[in-house]
Amino acid sequence: MDFDLFRDDLGIPHVRAASETALAYGQGWVTAQDRGLQIEADRMRAEERYAELAGVAGAAWDRFAARERLADTARAIHDAAAPADRAWLAAYADGVSAGLLAGGRDVPELAGVPHRPWEPWTPIGVFLATHVLFNGFPAILWRAHVARHLHVPGVPLERVLGLFAADAGSGSNAWAVHGAFTASGSPLVAGDPHRTLELPGPYQQVRLVCTDPAAPYDVLGFAFPGVPGVPHFAHAAWGPDSAAGAAAGSVAGSVAWGITNAAAHHVEVVSDGADSADPGAWRLSWPARELSDVGVAAWRGLLHARTARDVADAFAGWVDPVNRVLTADSTGEVLSLTAGRVPAATDRALPAPKPADGYVTLPAPTRVTQVAVDANERPVTQAPAELDGRPGYGPRDVRPDREAHDLGWSYVPHRAERIRQILAAADRPESPGTQARVHGDTRDLGAAALVAHLAGDASAAVRLRAWVAEGAHVEAGSADAALYMRWRDALTHRIARHPVLAPLHAPHGQDPALEPLLGAVFDVPTAVGAGLAHLLAADWLVVDGPDGQPLRIDPAAEASAALAEVADQASGTWGDVHVPAPVAPVPGVAGAYTAAVRPAPVSGNNETVRCTGGSPGMAPTAYRGSVARYVWDLADRAGSRWGVPYGADGRPGTAHFDDQHATWAAAGTVPVVTDFDRLYAVDTTGRLLNGARGAQVWRRDVGPHGVVTAHMLDPEADADLLHRWFTQPRAAFWGMGEHTRDEVAATYAFVESLPTHHAYLVRWDGEPVALVQAYHPEHDPVAAAYDVAPGDLGLHFFLGGRGPVARHGAVQDPWAVLGPALRDFLFAGAGTRRLVGEPDARNEKALRRMAALGFTAGEEVFFESAQGPKTARMAYLTREEAGRGTP
Repeated sequence: MDFDLFRDDLGIPHVRAASETALAYGQGWVTAQDRGLQIEADRMRAEERYAELAGVAGAAWDRFAARERLADTARAIHDAAAPADRAWLAAYADGVSAGLLAGGRDVPELAGVPHRPWEPWTPIGVFLATHVLFNGFPAILWRAHVARHLHVPGVPLERVLGLFAADAGSGSNAWAVHGAFTASGSPLVAGDPHRTLELPGPYQQVRLVCTDPAAPYDVLGFAFPGVPGVPHFAHAAWGPDSAAGAAAGSVAGSVAWGITNAAAHHVEVVSDGADSADPGAWRLSWPARELSDVGVAAWRGLLHARTARDVADAFAGWVDPVNRVLTADSTGEVLSLTAGRVPAATDRALPAPKPADGYVTLPAPTRVTQVAVDANERPVTQAPAELDGRPGYGPRDVRPDREAHDLGWSYVPHRAERIRQILAAADRPESPGTQARVHGDTRDLGAAALVAHLAGDASAAVRLRAWVAEGAHVEAGSADAALYMRWRDALTHRIARHPVLAPLHAPHGQDPALEPLLGAVFDVPTAVGAGLAHLLAADWLVVDGPDGQPLRIDPAAEASAALAEVADQASGTWGDVHVPAPVAPVPGVAGAYTAAVRPAPVSGNNETVRCTGGSPGMAPTAYRGSVARYVWDLADRAGSRWGVPYGADGRPGTAHFDDQHATWAAAGTVPVVTDFDRLYAVDTTGRLLNGARGAQVWRRDVGPHGVVTAHMLDPEADADLLHRWFTQPRAAFWGMGEHTRDEVAATYAFVESLPTHHAYLVRWDGEPVALVQAYHPEHDPVAAAYDVAPGDLGLHFFLGGRGPVARHGAVQDPWAVLGPALRDFLFAGAGTRRLVGEPDARNEKALRRMAALGFTAGEEVFFESAQGPKTARMAYLTREEAGRGTP
């Protein structure tokens, strides 16, 4: 299918096509190019074949995937989808298959894995595989374990289970600001999803432009690699000024949306009951499987949304996971809603003997009149502005009846409140730039309650109390933050070892084959870290000891003892130990991947808005955090901002593997680029090397003769140089001797706009020496003069200078060095099978040069070139004749 691919200076793909299916094909193709190993790993997880790639480490996953019938569920969902949705999925899958064969799977990890084309249902399988653990069912297994083993006389079970209900490791942030409180008068939607840090990241920045006059759209956002569309976070524009073209209508506008996980009880664990003699005898009742629907129609429908109401209507078909949604459009409307299927269960906390009968009727979308903040907190209607206790005079979250969205039992306590505080304290109207203070906030609102247990301690607790008084900011450069985090970790381990919780260390009784997958669910320090504040505050937590004496936790004593354990450790700062620790697509390659990333200490922890953390009791490195950040400006999409950890390209060593990482580590974002004049066209046939203006795209060490590099021509910056070259008498055959400097710049700006024609500036030891133009002959006038073969690459080259020959005295003719180098450069594209030259038949010097490079002279031809009538002598050089072999 035909599609155009462009990239910006960060390598972010912008895909454009004349139909929705061609666009889906293009999205699949570029995803395979940029994230080949990542999506193949996820695909194999969906197909219960992960062990083929990951070995023993993948066997546990395959057993779980087979048990939960991921592949069968994906097929059933696909077969039940509407015909248009199936065609869209098939086009994406075909694009992935083509992109993998075009070099996307050319990585060492896939060398021993036979290529298998993607099936139309495969993208659904990828979505299921990446979300089957993204719900509360592992915590239900843990709570069942607590119910079996931790008995507190006279205390209701639900209260005991509540000790572990605050999951400090979950959650995301999203907020919306009504236009009445922004500098532009239009709404803002902003946020950042929190997930396990992966390398490459779990979200892919992409722009999708459909120019079909019947249904055009222009949407940019974050995609799941391996899944079409941009279902979670996106900003769409339409109208004459959008890339979708005037066919979208005469009135321009835009709509944006962002989500957080609703922490709803939407996947049920079905067993014989919490006290079953066989704890492993359970199965999942998953709406996606029970309904044969995961919301594919919503994925596709969101691409066509033009208003906030359209977004809400599309999310009405959403199934899994259950999300809170904030959406706004350029008319000023801002909506808040919950989307998904939630079983109408009476007990959300423990395994049930049978699935619930039916699903909850979710509340209708609510209009936002000031601000809305979602951060996986328990939904509670906020107090009136004059009673809310937040500082400042900024807008308040006044959405009514929030309790109707309380659909689960485990919610995080602090981040939403902190975001509300920041927005309420605004001293000027909000703008995309002012959202950085929210994204980057490091205040831990939960720290004060923990440090309060050290009230009677006169040791290093003085430092911690002072740190809390100053705001409890978890900054990378703070030694006090490092002390607090070390103390919290030690306290977590002490409480986990306490005799009161000794019963929780009993064997969990799950399938031993699933231990690598589910073992961490029953890790007591991890569970204690999540519920630490509750455990220390539970003065009613008294159990019978072995000798019949009551056992209880003494919070002050434990807190002081934990501080004594760490107070004498080397001070250092939080950033000395708090660095990202991402997981790689395949176990065993993490070292190679992380070695390719420039180190970047990060501020924050799990409880801060600037989420970069793990779980107390585990390593101090950050294994989860903000895996994307965004600010959607409904006044001007080009004013929006976004960012990801690492970069757009998932291949270590490439230019865009980690070029956003330093910005992300500083809690920053980068501007959204929508102007196609600021993008560069990409050759999707693999014949042309692509890059931003001035970017180096090829390098060759030529031994004692130095280094030759090829750079994308910058039409403006290089115009003066080219004009000097072309106005020399020896440039007569180039045909641009009469051009002005600006005309030269305009000519090459036009060449730059073509995905089928590229111009490169060649440098020798940094000195510009030659211009090379390479092109697809089938898209050039020369196609009328000879029989174009697949893999042909046309070329023109102009020697502008002799280069540093004075430093390489043995070289009399610069072509002795540049000729072979340029030949290798032109064959660097994996899709190039043959080089085709067509110098002017009168240009004897050029003909001699081509013969010296191994070209075979061909027929004399006549055709209308861009400069006018031309009689040319064809010349050919195959990859095999050049000795390049298979790329």
